[in-house]
Amino acid sequence: MNEAAQFERTALLTEQESEILGILFGDGCLSRTERSVLITITGNKVDDEKYLLGHVRGLFLKAFDLELTSRYRHGENTMDLYRHSKKVASVLHSWGMPFGLKKLEDLRPKIEVIPSAFIRGVFDTDGSVYRKYGPYAQIQFKAASNGFMGFVREHLVALGFHPTRLRPDETKFRFSLCRQNEIDAFFRIVSPTNPKHLERLRRIRHPDLLTAAR
Repeated sequence: MNEAAQFERTALLTEQESEILGILFGDGCLSRTERSVLITITGNKVDDEKYLLGHVRGLFLKAFDLELTSRYRHGENTMDLYRHSKKVASVLHSWGMPFGLKKLEDLRPKIEVIPSAFIRGVFDTDGSVYRKYGPYAQIQFKAASNGFMGFVREHLVALGFHPTRLRPDETKFRFSLCRQNEIDAFFRIVSPTNPKHLERLRRIRHPDLLTAAR
């Protein structure tokens, strides 16, 4: 049995595989070319560079023995990790990652994932933490797919969280975590790895440390 077939026959994704699928659902793309498929993960070249180069590239290397290349878009604050691989793309597609544009009405994994790891990948690439007021933080998930956001929200509820109701805005659907003890629990249980989220939470919760450092 070849490597791709072994992945496709797996009933439950591993921690690394679940996180990779969450990353791709958050800010990834599979684009068919004439002879292959281009796997791309996009981020901000300032805020996300350390995360993409230091963490995401390592995940793909460990899970697929695939070394992603980095590129920086001229005149934009954007960077990509990318690599052509028809074999790996086929595996990712079998897990639920669509080719081309993501079909918003049916965007959810086609295989069982480890919820905390999948949510970690989604949050690290496409979530946000911001100041509610004073030292109080709020976590937000926001995407164009109602079904995808519902899937993430359902699994957070299953993990013991109490997210707000899923609400539409002009172009996307969103929900938040507002309870401060659950913000702490989220960073402990889901354990985000993108340094920008950890730094933003620190700035919200401990602004005195920033003042003292000046």
